[in-house]
Amino acid sequence: MRAIDRGGMLQATYCLAEQIEEAFSIARGFPPLPSLDFDKVLLCGTGGGSHAAIDLLQSYIFDRLPTPLSVYQGYGLPSFTDAKTLILIVSYSGNTEEQLSSLHQAIKISQNVLLITGGGQMQALAAKFNLYTAKVPAGMEARAAIGFLFFSLLSVLGRALKLSLPLKSERSDLLYHLRSERDLLDASSPTVQNPAKQVAEKILGRIPFIYGSYGFSDALAERLRRQLAENGKTLAHSNRIPNMHHDEIVGYENMELQNTVLPIFLRDFEEDPRIVKRYLVTRETLEGKGFAVLELYPLNRGGKLARLFSLLQLIDFVSLYVALAKEIDPANVSIIQQFKERMAQ
Repeated sequence: MRAIDRGGMLQATYCLAEQIEEAFSIARGFPPLPSLDFDKVLLCGTGGGSHAAIDLLQSYIFDRLPTPLSVYQGYGLPSFTDAKTLILIVSYSGNTEEQLSSLHQAIKISQNVLLITGGGQMQALAAKFNLYTAKVPAGMEARAAIGFLFFSLLSVLGRALKLSLPLKSERSDLLYHLRSERDLLDASSPTVQNPAKQVAEKILGRIPFIYGSYGFSDALAERLRRQLAENGKTLAHSNRIPNMHHDEIVGYENMELQNTVLPIFLRDFEEDPRIVKRYLVTRETLEGKGFAVLELYPLNRGGKLARLFSLLQLIDFVSLYVALAKEIDPANVSIIQQFKERMAQ
């Protein structure tokens, strides 16, 4: 497996705890925020790195937001953006076409522009226009830099919104659990003991339909879909509980998909009782239609941050083993580069 993994994604995933620890240290060195005057927040970011970090942030702090927050992934900016909008743009490479478009427009509209980037054209524009920039270490696949991106975003937005950042005990809890769980998930751990390899085996040859619940695993359902695409070269679908109950569940009436679709539920130990009931009834309904349902939980019962990243670490390893079982390098995303080259012509 390590021979196939020429891009070193196994090692990068195994070292998530160290990346997060470094991210805490880097965030402490970010420059003080400039004077800000805003009544709403707009987060701009795209893809498996930046947008994945934004999704996770929303799941983590959704119930603590004192200000309306919107997320945007397109070109330019939404029409509601004005001088009282805090615009936080995230691009790991600093060269993302959509985010550069947003930045060019943001400079004309608002004085409340903050950037998180690893360099590229975005850093050059930040220097030209004297924009606040939180710099993260460059040189990784953006999706593998999730620790740097998430905790930089949490630090910058947390300060801007005057949120209580993770306490030292919460950080220690997170790092302890990630380190204690990763050897179980590593390539050297045999399949009979390794939950990530076991899940990957069940996914092979199937189309995963992944479901998370609002406020916790919704972001992780999207994360697994993205990681299966980029790492595992596998198409998947993701949705939210309870959203899927208002339309998508009807699609399971098709009795020809039992050997094609694999429903995966991403769960938590502290779900609202109504969500618990919805998962239970959904499972009973799908199993009654002949579908095998797979449920994944965090590997610990620690704090919310520890549980979020425990499940993230698990599903990231799952996506790698899907690729490696097919003898494909998880880091290879040449089709994206080919697409960008065609777009540039």
